[in-house]
Amino acid sequence: MDEIINGLITKVGLDKETAEKVIAFLKEHADDLPGLLAKSGLQDKITSKLPGGLGGLFGGG
Repeated sequence: MDEIINGLITKVGLDKETAEKVIAFLKEHADDLPGLLAKSGLQDKITSKLPGGLGGLFGGG
């Protein structure tokens, strides 16, 4: 989890507290994310950039 938080800090420019809130939000809504991403058209774009589709989190692995 620290690796994801550090990635949000370094690549996105979030402070640690905000990065932790993002992770908490994603955990709370993990079941909703695939549907929301599919509706937005972002699912294929995101999973194509992640190794292994983030372990199949979005149905790509």
